[in-house]
Amino acid sequence: MVNERLRRVRLLAELTQEQVAAKVQARLCDLRERQEHSNKRTVRHAAFDAKQLSRLETGDVTWPGRDVRNALCHVLGVATAAELGLYSRKSRLPEGVRTSQRRTLLAGSLAGLVPVPSLASAPSRLGMDDLDAVQERVRALSALDRQSGGAPVRFYALDDLNRALGLTKASMTPAVRRRLCGVIADLANLGAWSSFDAGLSGQSRPTFRLGIDAAREARDADSLCHLTTNLARQEIQERNPAQALALADAAVDGNLSCAALAMVEAVRAQAHALQGDEGQVLRCMNAAEGIYARSTDPHSGPAWTWAITPEKLSSDTGYGLFLMAITTGRHAPDLVRTLRAAEERTDTSRARVKALVGARLATVLYLQGAREEADHHAASATALASRVTSARLDLALAQMRAKATTT
Repeated sequence: MVNERLRRVRLLAELTQEQVAAKVQARLCDLRERQEHSNKRTVRHAAFDAKQLSRLETGDVTWPGRDVRNALCHVLGVATAAELGLYSRKSRLPEGVRTSQRRTLLAGSLAGLVPVPSLASAPSRLGMDDLDAVQERVRALSALDRQSGGAPVRFYALDDLNRALGLTKASMTPAVRRRLCGVIADLANLGAWSSFDAGLSGQSRPTFRLGIDAAREARDADSLCHLTTNLARQEIQERNPAQALALADAAVDGNLSCAALAMVEAVRAQAHALQGDEGQVLRCMNAAEGIYARSTDPHSGPAWTWAITPEKLSSDTGYGLFLMAITTGRHAPDLVRTLRAAEERTDTSRARVKALVGARLATVLYLQGAREEADHHAASATALASRVTSARLDLALAQMRAKATTT
């Protein structure tokens, strides 16, 4: 299996395979000299080149020697080999993963939508009451995802999705079927999003597509908007701005709440930032803020929009400015102010968002030479990250550490 995480950490550090290999080799040689001088053991893996790094990224090698692992972590600015997607084939588990997380890691077949038998038999006839508990569970799991990250959630979301798919065999009225399709869309969205957040973007795509099909069958414009904007976020992280913009266009299909429309504009701003189009970024940001200001009741829309608070919108528009700065090298005047405000106002119950914003703010401050303040935000983001299991957050922290060591 291709090690997407290692490749992304390297790309976020803006290093080629040859550059990483040279830095690792230099680190190993320095370590060997110090160990030989102190009469300690000699480094076994003193030779490391771009070809060996390529084998790690393709997954041909998953567990290099300890000294190589440590050198890679140092060069790429991460704390553990697990953050680089490295694992021992003996255990099949990444380094640092607790036994309690095995169920999450073994849920890959569910992410591929392989049918699994349900412990409870599906009812012969389905009614609205049968779907109430499922809908409530989606809300609870979504809250857990925001607080703890996607890895602890995806197993449960995908298991519930398979159970919901089994309910389609029951007899039901057209109205119940529409609602069931809406529930399936919500579960697919949560399962896909949590898989993406856990670093399994290849497995999240078919789940997103399943959810989009279900939302269309349910004729649920809000659910369709949620799915397409989340898939657009994946395209943005993978540096596919054209696909992200196409998804944002597809998201606006029906009568949407102001909060949902504001989120679409924020996603558009992020996609335009990857293209270096500063004018479009600022236009979309202003549109997002203007549309959101027209929202009088935050709970007037669907449940997923309740999480779109002023702080959440600020973090998303701030991410657009951050991406533009990384892409163009030009820092917008409002960049630090926007990120600082979003980080300060975001509650710790949204630990992932708060840590992401803090890591991005620290990265910008390191680039600007404000090391003292950057160190403060870096420490806060790192402390919050200890409560969250998120590949996206791991990548943001890796980028932050890379800038801290190179500026």
